Amino acid sequence: MPTHIRYTPRRLGVILFDIATVFGTYFLAFLLRFDFNIELANWELVWQTVPFLITYIIAFHAFSLYRGIYYFSSFADLLNITKAVTASGILTATAILFIKQAQFPRAVLLLHPILAFLGVCGTRFGIRLIKTYLSMPRTYSGKHRNVLLVGAGELGESLLRQMLKTKEPCYNVVGFIDDDMSKWGMRIHGRPVFGGTRVLCRILEMHQIHEVVIAIASRRGEIVRTIIDALRNSSSKPELKIAPGLDEMLKAPLAERSPRQVRPADLLNRDIVKLDLAKISESLANKVVLVTGAGGTIGSELSRQVLQYNPSRLVLVESHATSLFYIESELQERAVDHKIVSVLGDIRDQVMVDRLFSQYKPTVVLHAAAHKHVHQLEFNVQEGVGNNILGTYYVARAAQKYEAEAFLLVSTDKAVKPSSVMGATKRVAELIVKNFSRLSTKTRFVTVRFGNVLGSSGSVLEIFQRQISAGGPITVTHPDVKRYFMTVEESVQLILQAISMAKGGEIFILKMGTPVKILDMAKNLILLSGLEPARDIEIRFTGLKQGEKLDEDLMEDPSICDDSGHPSIMILRSDSPAVSDMESWIIDIGMASRHPDPKVLVEKLKELAPSFAPAAAHQVQPLTKAQTS
Repeated sequence: MPTHIRYTPRRLGVILFDIATVFGTYFLAFLLRFDFNIELANWELVWQTVPFLITYIIAFHAFSLYRGIYYFSSFADLLNITKAVTASGILTATAILFIKQAQFPRAVLLLHPILAFLGVCGTRFGIRLIKTYLSMPRTYSGKHRNVLLVGAGELGESLLRQMLKTKEPCYNVVGFIDDDMSKWGMRIHGRPVFGGTRVLCRILEMHQIHEVVIAIASRRGEIVRTIIDALRNSSSKPELKIAPGLDEMLKAPLAERSPRQVRPADLLNRDIVKLDLAKISESLANKVVLVTGAGGTIGSELSRQVLQYNPSRLVLVESHATSLFYIESELQERAVDHKIVSVLGDIRDQVMVDRLFSQYKPTVVLHAAAHKHVHQLEFNVQEGVGNNILGTYYVARAAQKYEAEAFLLVSTDKAVKPSSVMGATKRVAELIVKNFSRLSTKTRFVTVRFGNVLGSSGSVLEIFQRQISAGGPITVTHPDVKRYFMTVEESVQLILQAISMAKGGEIFILKMGTPVKILDMAKNLILLSGLEPARDIEIRFTGLKQGEKLDEDLMEDPSICDDSGHPSIMILRSDSPAVSDMESWIIDIGMASRHPDPKVLVEKLKELAPSFAPAAAHQVQPLTKAQTS
């Protein structure tokens, strides 16, 4: 990477201007000192000491004043100018006083650095001001868009500067809305802060707003919902957009760095996840990582993020051929040195699992393969037990046999006081992993438990969006049903953080924030589509399906959770009973899974997971007008 300065004509012009500024302000300091009446003797002092000013130009180079792009001058440049002028002023004063002693007017030595500082700063920030002024639209054509920014913080100020420079489309930012009362009545680059969200409707009407852009970086779910409600009550119907935060811009393609449409994930009131990247890298870099269920929502995102940490090999295991093809094709475009290995197979195939571990000897095993749809497994109990319980046992046993460093089970909040077959099978899978952790001395067995993944295949969000596209109705199981939600990217980030923290035996619980009412999510999705609930899209209640609960819990007792050291992860102090002969235990459930009557298998699940209490379906009354609004 080149470190030398390329002296373009513009850069040379700035250097010459600095030289003129340093020498010119030196003469000006003398003129000010002697009230613009300099005697001949003092003129001689000027000419005798002028050569010492070369220290300024040397200092300007030493403090990198000529490496900046002047129309991007910032506080960092101001700091460098301060250092350079201070250093050169001290050196010049020391040299002059040493030679001339009492013969030199000391006031000049104080005045000159101040004037030089103002002149050099004026050059750079003047260039920036001129550049900014020239880039601003002088007039707004008939095609301009009136924009109101929500959030008068750093992101809002940055977005305003960006919009002022944009000529196509032409934005007229009329001002800001911010609930911070200390900012009310203030101005940012000439644009007023009108007040809080309570004045939103009035501002929309007064200024004929075309776009409302939310410029809040963190925990913006509540403000997004507030703005949606306000727009619903306004006769003006501006387009609602959101400005991506820095973390999103770093991950997004260039085309997505401008304000975008509000997404369902923006409705979640969650902070940005902070990760210990060095610790995660240490646990994955240059290691063989195996991901089961690699074609699913969690498994595929696990594979994408693991690849970023440069494993020596990434082994993808998936039973669905098409899903495996797509994720392998995607990852092969990013991988180097043929790191990706795809294996089409079922984790219930003990021979395949053993061969896989024998051949690749994975260091880290991320077990995401599972049947997850609650209603399906209520009528396919044998399939759920075979995949979620027996498959977990076979993979965990192979990890112990071939001495993998770590094994992680991806679990679910439905394993807590399970009311469904799916939840019961995942609870038993947790018990299997916990017992392997007691038996193993070389492999760290851990579980990560969390709630629903927003936007996963077959999720409620995907169903709602499809129903809205079809013109409705949206089907909600119950008006009071609530669920925890997290984005898939966030959940996988925390899974990888957990595996880097694992010592063995932990059940890590991801902090999911506040549970979301499904009815509210349905209404907000309708509003985001520019439609009105009940009027444009009907909301129809269908009743809870067999096995479903109104509320989910991440733990049975919050008092048995410990701090993990990470703000988004807790550790459950589990009192899971030890299984003296786990192999016989698995043989028993395997035999029960072959029984033609699924009730036999359900009774076995009750025996293995005593908290399993199958729930009957709940019926609800039709949607009322109050619930619609």
